[in-house]
Amino acid sequence: MKVTEFAARLARQRAIESGQQEYEGGSGREYALRYYLAEMLDEVVRQATARSDLRAAPVPLLISLVGFSPVTTILSYELLRPQRLLVVTSADAEESVDVIADYVVSAGRLRHRDFMHRWCNPTDPHGIYRAVKAELEGLPSAAGELGQAVIDITGGRKVMSAAAALAAWQLNLRLCYIETDWDPTRRQAIPGSDRLLLLDNPTTIFGEQSMEEALQLFAGGAFEAARRRYASLCDSLADPRRARFMRALSEFYRAWCDLDLAGITECAGAVEAALGQIGTEISHETADRVGGQLEFVRRLARDSERDSFLVCFYVLGEHYRELARYDFAALLYYRTIEGGLARRLEGRAKGFSCERPDYRLLTDDVGALLRSYRTVVEHAGHRDPNPGLPPYVGLMNAAYLLDALGDEFTVHCHIKGTKALSHLSRLATTRNRSVLAHGEQAVRQGDCEELGHKARLVLRAYWDDGGRLPVDELVGSLRFIRTDR
Repeated sequence: MKVTEFAARLARQRAIESGQQEYEGGSGREYALRYYLAEMLDEVVRQATARSDLRAAPVPLLISLVGFSPVTTILSYELLRPQRLLVVTSADAEESVDVIADYVVSAGRLRHRDFMHRWCNPTDPHGIYRAVKAELEGLPSAAGELGQAVIDITGGRKVMSAAAALAAWQLNLRLCYIETDWDPTRRQAIPGSDRLLLLDNPTTIFGEQSMEEALQLFAGGAFEAARRRYASLCDSLADPRRARFMRALSEFYRAWCDLDLAGITECAGAVEAALGQIGTEISHETADRVGGQLEFVRRLARDSERDSFLVCFYVLGEHYRELARYDFAALLYYRTIEGGLARRLEGRAKGFSCERPDYRLLTDDVGALLRSYRTVVEHAGHRDPNPGLPPYVGLMNAAYLLDALGDEFTVHCHIKGTKALSHLSRLATTRNRSVLAHGEQAVRQGDCEELGHKARLVLRAYWDDGGRLPVDELVGSLRFIRTDR
């Protein structure tokens, strides 16, 4: 239709409404509406379709708020062509329902059973919510699935629109709105200027609620679940930078917890790329802390540096202890203690290995070392059926040997003497009897914390002796962040 022809019809509609012309034997608002539906609507829909960003996916249900004018509901119906239509109106606007029903219930449109209308109190948000939810539950798909229904908030009172928008947010539905140019003189929308705005659920667009849910998973150590949640948010948020960063960080922490040294370098690269894009979405403190973690883990993966593994074991032990996963924490604390004692013992003589010990490297008098070792073992209350020096040096063997050698290291980590060694042996037994080692007992919180304290002492005594950055400071910088800021 040419612009001039449509303009002429618009002028006639206004003349009918003002009483200057007649249509079907009458004039006024009712007859102007009849004229609009019969002579103008097709062109209005055509123009609105060209202006609107409509999606190809079908709309199973359109829920439309209706006020004194039925036009916006009819236009929304034509633009979306839903399979079912629910009209929600207040008691003083029920005449509009008849006009909508006469139009949409016809051949090529809706069946009678697919058109519903509900009355509600416009100031009662619970009433609108109940009406919407009840209709959703009648659909074949699960209630609240994004895309299955659209709520049109154009008509109705403002309070109704606000309540319907809240219902959409709560039920994870999309919203639509008919936007038109406004004639300030006539105080009416201008036909032909219509455009349908189809909006995703604002909680999806801006994502604060979903981001908070993902953060709860992240803070709880469920890094793979958090990664999946953040990945879905990356595809829907208006500004996905923070979600992309947290997705990368979740995968990085997952690989770190799994000690996936083959894949962690790639994960670190993804975090670094996300850090470069996130800007002010996270604090400088968080960015610096994550940057230090990337450097540490890359060095760990590249060099397989055994000293750094001790720190890594302890950091992961602290992580699992904070999550109340005491068996995992105990295993990692044990590895820290065992590794620290072994590294100290191996550091006393070049070439000495706890896996294949050659005690001649430790002393010129192996016999004297054996006698001292047996004395330490017996005083600690341990009965060893093997009368010789151990063919493989485990945690307690290393502790006994260091004490037998008179190494001052044992003083710094509180394992010197009969009482201290007996206590260490009890802690080692707690780990050995756990379900993740050789037994069937769960590690209790108190035992886990004792193991953690001992691991800290051993790590500090070994690490700080090398003139490096104090291990307490290093461990603090490597603790997993718990916030996305």
